[in-house]
Amino acid sequence: LHVVHDFLFGGIESYLYYLVQAQLQNPSLEVAILCCQAENKIANRRMLDLDVKIYFQVLKPFDLHISRYQNIHNIVKDYDLAQLHIFKPLLLRTLAQSGIPVIFTVHTAGAIRRKQSYYHKIKARLQVWQMNNHCKGIINNSTYSKQYWVDKGLQTTYNKVIYNGVHFIQTADSSLVFEHFPACRGKFIIGTSSRFISWKRVDLLIRSFAKISTDCPEAILLLVGDGPEREELERLVEALNLTDRIYFTGYQKNVRAYQKAMDVCVFPSVSEPFGLVAIECLHLGKPVLVMQDGGGLTELIEQIEPQLIAKDEEHLSELLRLQLNNSAVNDPSLQQKRRDYAENFNILKIEKQYYTFYQSLVNHA
Repeated sequence: LHVVHDFLFGGIESYLYYLVQAQLQNPSLEVAILCCQAENKIANRRMLDLDVKIYFQVLKPFDLHISRYQNIHNIVKDYDLAQLHIFKPLLLRTLAQSGIPVIFTVHTAGAIRRKQSYYHKIKARLQVWQMNNHCKGIINNSTYSKQYWVDKGLQTTYNKVIYNGVHFIQTADSSLVFEHFPACRGKFIIGTSSRFISWKRVDLLIRSFAKISTDCPEAILLLVGDGPEREELERLVEALNLTDRIYFTGYQKNVRAYQKAMDVCVFPSVSEPFGLVAIECLHLGKPVLVMQDGGGLTELIEQIEPQLIAKDEEHLSELLRLQLNNSAVNDPSLQQKRRDYAENFNILKIEKQYYTFYQSLVNHA
């Protein structure tokens, strides 16, 4: 039983969407989801199209409605294992008291550019205590994530790294990108696809692009996504006088088509737990640039093209310029090397790792 807060747009939702699809193909598994949100409040509804049982129980972070926890307890008792993807203290305690093994899946691992109020610090301490005392196992989506929580005091015996998996779509038509943004046609497209939030550091990418914009008139920057920082980013682009070189696409359902249109993909996030979008781009054969302090993102790129890891904003500009002048940027052998590497994260392979971990926990319960 997967337990989530909501099916929000973003990496966690994509990860779960891919994983559940793969698990539904495993005849030895019965999969279900408990969503702590009202069904009519779900904005991203693609999960509802899967052939999977979904329970809805509204639950706030420190919800004190006993009847809601009783309802959750009645749901959980029909399953052999619960996999938690959110931290709600009373919910975790309820799951633990049900008597079945509880797995906590780590999806966050960083403090830089995140809120760090007294509340958030206390919450992190409580989370570590509850993971140590109420969880049978922990799944981390990178070695970076695992070490982050170990440094905070996590001591659970069954503490494993299982990378996020991707369900690769074999086809993508990039022609629609040029229909919607004809100025991109014939240009060298540097791009990213991301939520526009502080730790994604899209502002850093914009400033790095600005440094090469005069020398490289054939380059444009394509920013795919949306979020609370969009207006501030648009003001930055205007201040740099680059509105004719940097394009905001807004939220796009068919992100893969935009990724395919890009010549170079850049993900300048800081302290990212994983980086599923980077794997998607590698599977398209694209070079992926990240930052040295990118956390799990950096961990992924270190294993295939460490020379594409930027130390700082200035270095990222240099790497962008190198890619622009690199005649081998679209070399078929390099593209195949990236695809082969990305296949290590095929969700069907990752699902087998999850199933083996489930079995180990249930057998030792």
